[in-house]
Amino acid sequence: MVTVFLLVIAGCQKRPLSWDVDNTVPLFKTTFSMDNLDTRYITSSSTDSSYFLNYSNTIYSYKINDLQASDTGIEAAFSLSKLRLNDQVISNTITLGDINPLFKALDGQNMIIPAQDQQNLDPTEIDASAFFETATLDTGYLDITITNELPVNISLIEFELRNKDDNSVIASDQFTNISPNGGFDKKTIDLGGKTVNKTLIGVIKRLVTDQSASAVTIDVSKGIKVDLGVRQLRPSSAIAAFPTQDVIDQDEGLTLYMGGAEVKYFKVASGRLKIDVFSTVREDLDMYIELPGAIKDGKKFVDVVHLDAAEPGGSSQTNTIYEMAGYLIDFRGKNPTVTDTVNTFHQILKVTLDSSGRKIPVNLSDSIRLDYKIEGLKPEYAIGYLGNSVDTTGIDTVGIDLFKGLTGDVEFQDFDVNFLLRNSIGTDGRINLNKLSSINAFSGNKIDLIAPALTGDLFVTKPPFQRGQFSETSITLNPQNSNVKEFFENLPQLLEYDLETEISPNGNVNNYTDFVFDDSRMDVILNVNMPFSFSFGGLTLRDTQGVNFSEFGDISRLKSAKLFLEMENYFPLDLVLNVNMLDKNYRKLGTFNSTPTEGIPAATLDANGFPINSSTQILIVELDRERAKDLINTHYFEIVLEANGSRKMQKLYNNSKLIMNSRIQFEYELQND
Repeated sequence: MVTVFLLVIAGCQKRPLSWDVDNTVPLFKTTFSMDNLDTRYITSSSTDSSYFLNYSNTIYSYKINDLQASDTGIEAAFSLSKLRLNDQVISNTITLGDINPLFKALDGQNMIIPAQDQQNLDPTEIDASAFFETATLDTGYLDITITNELPVNISLIEFELRNKDDNSVIASDQFTNISPNGGFDKKTIDLGGKTVNKTLIGVIKRLVTDQSASAVTIDVSKGIKVDLGVRQLRPSSAIAAFPTQDVIDQDEGLTLYMGGAEVKYFKVASGRLKIDVFSTVREDLDMYIELPGAIKDGKKFVDVVHLDAAEPGGSSQTNTIYEMAGYLIDFRGKNPTVTDTVNTFHQILKVTLDSSGRKIPVNLSDSIRLDYKIEGLKPEYAIGYLGNSVDTTGIDTVGIDLFKGLTGDVEFQDFDVNFLLRNSIGTDGRINLNKLSSINAFSGNKIDLIAPALTGDLFVTKPPFQRGQFSETSITLNPQNSNVKEFFENLPQLLEYDLETEISPNGNVNNYTDFVFDDSRMDVILNVNMPFSFSFGGLTLRDTQGVNFSEFGDISRLKSAKLFLEMENYFPLDLVLNVNMLDKNYRKLGTFNSTPTEGIPAATLDANGFPINSSTQILIVELDRERAKDLINTHYFEIVLEANGSRKMQKLYNNSKLIMNSRIQFEYELQND
């Protein structure tokens, strides 16, 4: 029984069609040659011009350059309730003359001051504009200190503090037993929920003093000193000059998820830091950002983002993007010498409100919003523990283009195959090849590889820390230790596999010194090296040529057609021609028969089987009226050249080829109009 060995070789493109005066037009020219094969896999020997096969194909590749830091960041917003006003103190004195106008006439005289008990003294205006224009306070405290400058003991003061504009009471309290000549008493008032205006009134509701023990000099400029101190003021609304202050102050580590990896150092290949700041506050803002562990060109990452004050009733916004490519980030956290951690980078972030000194209105609807994000961070390389991960493919296939378009009965003379486990991931790896089968897509034949050397766990060590470096485990298969020869004599176009890949199979044994580059992977590679010498039972050469018979006008009047194929054969094989007509979808419309039927003789060979002279033959395909009509729907000619093999080991040389020129002749049926 003779089977067929198919070889698809690309031909030349069809030349434009044109009319000839004798109704014969050229169709196409094509060459079938071993030189049309991919020169990556087949080379010509310098000694005898025969071919040598050198082929490598990656069956499977496992990459972990998908190691990526999860997007993370800080989203913070604050309103006026997080702003503070300055702590300040103002002083005001209620003189002896204010207490009792009669003392003005006695100014400078020495006398015994009688005991006093006065009520509802005239109010004293206090200017608090140094604090603010007005403020409704969420929190805050008013410290009232009464200092007695009089030469008599104050046994009681009932004091009240009011807003002048609406006479609303802010604070009231009693002060007792204040010693003369500098004694003082202090009270603290909670201002939470109170509204305080810039113009205040201090009212002494009652003043009780003791009689002086002896005569004293009357000084009407002296009296009772009132110190008003405000502190820890946080308003809910205010018109005020806000002091320069940090409204956001973070100095901490930010942790990212790495998909199970525990990374110490991360060289950024791509990714960005994105900062958006939005404010309705009518003061300028400055944001200071520092990543102490992010170094590029010997400098750490530092920048300041400025945001102008918002217009009244409006807002101000800035968007800043920093490309992080090229930065080496220390992922050991804020204090790696104290707490050495992983996947954590140290960041310092401060947002400062810059005081202009202007009194501006702000309320709870005013806010500052910060959106700070690390996005799409991928490594050029990363160092640490990559985690233990297992990838199982299940049944899958990969193409193999070594035997593209081939099928048939073939036997190779020599056959050695290397299976390489190549590892450029910076950690140890394990591969278990559960199954590998060769499949011929044309015949459907499938052969399972039987190779004890590939059975079970196969280990490969980590490579040196350098881009492009790899370690390899090589397993050589030959006819003595496997069925690899039969496996490849199936001439597969597909390899079906089922395998399992594991990185760090023994855990973190390298103590966080594993690494991965952006192109790191673990590959299962097939290498084939052999002379291209084989025996075969049959060989078929195929070519498909596009045609367009619409260029010939109305071919419905064709009476017949004749296809001429001029053949020049340099192959050491006798060839038989078949021509098929195909429609635009490559469906077969019919087959032509050519004469002479014995086909094309082999080339003349020397004693070593090397072609020295070609044979020539003109093959003719005749089409009657019915077959000629099929040309209307024909878009392609499929040229099939078949040869029977001698079943002897035979080499093919670099001059082995067949040159074909074609032309077509039409005979029309003329009609009288």
